Amino acid sequence: MGNHCGAEDDGVVASKHSLGGNMMYTTQKRDVNDVYDVVQVIGEGSMGSISLIKKKAEFAGGSAYKGKKNMFGRRNSKAPDEVVAEAQKKQYALKSILLTKVSDDMMDELRNEIAVLTTLDHPNIVKELEVYETSINIYLVLELCSGGDLYTRGPYSEKDAAKITGKLLSAIAHMHQNGITHRDLKYENVMFESREDDAEVKIIDFGLANKSVPGAGEEMSEGVGTMYTIAPEVLTGKYTTKVDLWSIGVMAYMLLSSTKPFNERRRSRMIAKIKQGSFSFYADVWETLSQESKDFVSSLIVVDPAERPDALDAAHDPWMKAKLTSSDRALDCGVLDNVQESIYEYGQTSDFKKMALMVIAHKCTSADIVELRKAFMLYDTTSDGVLSLSEFRDAMNSTSKYSEEEITKMFKDIDTGNDGKIHYTEFLAATLESHGRIIEEKLADAFDRLDSDDTGYISHSNLREFLGTDSSQEKVDQLMAEVDIDGDGKITFEEFQTHFNRTQKEMSRQLEADA
Repeated sequence: MGNHCGAEDDGVVASKHSLGGNMMYTTQKRDVNDVYDVVQVIGEGSMGSISLIKKKAEFAGGSAYKGKKNMFGRRNSKAPDEVVAEAQKKQYALKSILLTKVSDDMMDELRNEIAVLTTLDHPNIVKELEVYETSINIYLVLELCSGGDLYTRGPYSEKDAAKITGKLLSAIAHMHQNGITHRDLKYENVMFESREDDAEVKIIDFGLANKSVPGAGEEMSEGVGTMYTIAPEVLTGKYTTKVDLWSIGVMAYMLLSSTKPFNERRRSRMIAKIKQGSFSFYADVWETLSQESKDFVSSLIVVDPAERPDALDAAHDPWMKAKLTSSDRALDCGVLDNVQESIYEYGQTSDFKKMALMVIAHKCTSADIVELRKAFMLYDTTSDGVLSLSEFRDAMNSTSKYSEEEITKMFKDIDTGNDGKIHYTEFLAATLESHGRIIEEKLADAFDRLDSDDTGYISHSNLREFLGTDSSQEKVDQLMAEVDIDGDGKITFEEFQTHFNRTQKEMSRQLEADA
């Protein structure tokens, strides 16, 4: 059930967000088949299926076009052909679970996966976009990963093995910092996002993940995981987040040699070897690989978890540094200039537009943001999946265009969650316009998300729901006033578009006038 990773929102009835945070979670009490067409069933199991889906034409643009007058003055709800065409280009993965086939334990596992994915925001972790629930089924709409799992592309070069391992370690560091232990890392749970040669890898299937208070070092006891990557302490029933590092050591061994360190036909013998940490570099291929690669594997496949490095330390192992030089992170200077210019202009953007950009960024597909993702990874020199002020300062100082004061202000402008970090989606929101003007289909989709009761306009209550109950009435009124041109207390799609597409110069003049 976990081998594919998929999207968009309509008719939301429950939500949890933060304007600057990394959570945009929606549950809809309706049948997903009302909104999406199944293109192909790509996997079936005892509890449900995995399908390839795309949005129905009548749902393209959602409520953005609801009640809009056509040239003859009659009202309709049909999106323009170009919006429909753009929406139907996108495909997603649908994980459907038949509730009558699910035990209470499995139901808990599914709820756990949903809850865990809402807290994660990293370029190498699959993105959950929607949840649909009826009395019969639960459906997860996920970012689509169509390139196959790690088994589909071997054998790997040593450099490719280091590159993939480094990305997985960055994702794991992000998980652990959020109090999440995956507990079932394996080849099958790492997918390539597409069939392109340089496709990104994504960790999927968080059904067995454990969520605890970040940094608490909580011990776990459940016997979960898959035998060939399971850590010895899981078998003895007392373990911590370090089990994920053992699994990464096993996967690195496999990436390097196309063989498994523990591979016995008899389960009892397999368990004995895992508990002893008994493995060797026996395959002929190891004679061609560096000593640093063997040292890296040996540092992780070690019985005592206290002797294993954490994910961040492992990500900065000498093997990683030797195989992944600064040139591997390089990005075209023109792209970087555009990114920095977009970041600077983002600071002049209205709060309402920042909110809309967050929604658009969350819903962007991998193809939409390839260069921006590379820029984020270039900025993230510690490989923990977030940007600190020092990392941001170093990256912005590379061009010597901005003063220290300007850089600090830009950081605070992007950090809309006010937690002293720039999260992945926050970075995307700040840099999306470096690609040029955002197309109407994405604006309509964002409008539809904010219009959570599907009225055809964004109301005060919609904004309050999106911002959360802690947001003040003054903040909601401010956002409404920024966009509600005719002052009727409703934001139409036309007003939404007009505000979004105003130039930075126009916005700056308006902000100065309001001040």
